[in-house]
Amino acid sequence: MLLVCAAAACGGDGGTEDPGRITLHRLNNAEYNNTVRDLLGTQLRPADAFPADDRGYGFDNVADVLRLSPLLVELYETAAEELINDTLRTTTQTTAQMFEIVGSTQSGSAQNGGWLFFSNGTATVNVPIAAAGQYRVIVRAYGQQAGPDPARLSIEVSGQTPVVRDVTAVQAAPADYEAMFPLAQGNGQIIVGFVNDFYDQASGADRNLWVDHVIVEGPIGAPPADEGRRAAVLVCPELDDRACQTSILRQFAKRAWRRPPTEPEVQALLALVDVALGEGDTAEKGLRLALQAVLVSPHFIYKVELDPSPGSKEPHPLTDWELATRLSYFLWSTMPDAELFAAAEAGRLQDRDELARQARRMLADPKAVALTDNFAGQWLFTRALGDQDPDYMLFPEYDDALEQAMRAETRRYFQAFLEEDIPMDQFLVADFTYVNDRLAEHYGLPPVGGDELVRVSLANTPRRGFLMQGSFLRVTSRPKRTSPVLRGKWILDNLLCLPPRPPPPGVEGFPDDMMATGSIRDRLEQHKADPVCASCHSVMDPLGFGLDNFDAIGRYRTEDAGFAIDASGTFGDAARFTGPTEMVELLAAEPQVYRCLVEKLYTYTGRSPYRIESTEHIDEVTRRFMDGGFLLEDLLVDIVTSDFFVSRRGEP
Repeated sequence: MLLVCAAAACGGDGGTEDPGRITLHRLNNAEYNNTVRDLLGTQLRPADAFPADDRGYGFDNVADVLRLSPLLVELYETAAEELINDTLRTTTQTTAQMFEIVGSTQSGSAQNGGWLFFSNGTATVNVPIAAAGQYRVIVRAYGQQAGPDPARLSIEVSGQTPVVRDVTAVQAAPADYEAMFPLAQGNGQIIVGFVNDFYDQASGADRNLWVDHVIVEGPIGAPPADEGRRAAVLVCPELDDRACQTSILRQFAKRAWRRPPTEPEVQALLALVDVALGEGDTAEKGLRLALQAVLVSPHFIYKVELDPSPGSKEPHPLTDWELATRLSYFLWSTMPDAELFAAAEAGRLQDRDELARQARRMLADPKAVALTDNFAGQWLFTRALGDQDPDYMLFPEYDDALEQAMRAETRRYFQAFLEEDIPMDQFLVADFTYVNDRLAEHYGLPPVGGDELVRVSLANTPRRGFLMQGSFLRVTSRPKRTSPVLRGKWILDNLLCLPPRPPPPGVEGFPDDMMATGSIRDRLEQHKADPVCASCHSVMDPLGFGLDNFDAIGRYRTEDAGFAIDASGTFGDAARFTGPTEMVELLAAEPQVYRCLVEKLYTYTGRSPYRIESTEHIDEVTRRFMDGGFLLEDLLVDIVTSDFFVSRRGEP
């Protein structure tokens, strides 16, 4: 059996427990989307257009690797404007505006109240757009025909890809010609033009275009404004009143920054309102600018925790506001709700019993699905499912429906351990899972009656626990074959927290298209004969061989390319197993598996593993977790009520 490492071996010094320090922590993309959803009630997801977050130590919320690039700053500014405009949008009635056009005298002249294009040219109409949306542009025109083609009219919007409408305008029979455009709020420009002038000198035939007027109608089909969302931000109606402006900005900044703003901060926001008023804009325009400033502030973009003595290693407790933020983003990946804010404002979160009560309340809330999506999704690699498709010629039955079912199975499986108090020592060996008809067929199980997931027994089947689920088996395989190396490495990295050393330079695996001269195991055994490779592969490969009864898309098999599969191996101190079931039973009995889970959860709080200063603390939390029945909810509550979670120190 493996041993839980001693403090000295893992970097601890055996001294007084040190809560460590989390670097200034930027919201990652998932946290940003969730936060603006809960702050503004919006359905917009601006962070979907942001660059992908950097990952470190297996997670994309580790503070030390979350950088802030100039591009991301620009995207934050754009997102802030879009979010505030969306939130404060008012219901705009569809209106129609008519405009006479006047073009360049080089291409036309005024005639009969309109404009006659006697040669190719354009005319621009400036249009005030009250609200962003889809607009119909109607041009009334007719053509003076000549030559083989009719006159052609172009309609486009300045700054957008031209949309040209070829129209036939019959002389003496004016008609309306339409085009639809998305227009932004502000001043728009509609450009109409004549694009195919024709003149025959011999006959005098002259093709011209006459345009009477332009009508701009819209916005069309715009959804009605949500007055409740607007009122939640503009908490008082007297927007020109200074006291009302102060109240709006103070309350919004308090929620967005997850703590009360200081008086100088409020005055700085009010100064932006004054700038707008000085430019002749309305008070609402000024408030919009100030609200956007709140959303591009570091106090919104970062989870700020301040050290009274930044250079001191002396631990100090987090403030209630900081603790509420740390707790909420750990369990929910979003900002605190009203009840957690109220507890912070009342100073109740310094009481560990109250903190535990809040944590259990939050874990029972639907928002706790964030732990499944963001913690388990990265720890168990379900986020990676679909990044690399299996070879279609070899696995034609693998499709989107099967992939979605695999992802849903693992997601629902983890939720069961979180929500139903199933002990985590069953995570690797449980004799149940969740399947729909598509996945049941893939696993060789009876149909369950539809597309919805149903809990089924795995008794009398070769499957047990997470490691034999299709999602894991797929993401740890190559497109053409299984990979015992990838599977073994994942177990060492993510179940045992004992990552193997990187391969030395120049070492290559065998290619996928290599002619089979034996099973995957036979070929890897030859590869392992190199002493440079043997030190890591002798530990890593047997764990992968133990799962080799499952192919690259998770089907059970007994042969590989016509060769019998040998799924036996050794684990730890020469403990032998003869197949996947015995291997996962050995893993489930290994204390290091549960210590690794604790370490992964501490890393998911946002700190790099090397910032977890006291390994004795990790050992103690692991012991309580195992002695208390392996309940995941109890472990989470233990973590959030520990000194490591509720306090911090400066950087010495």
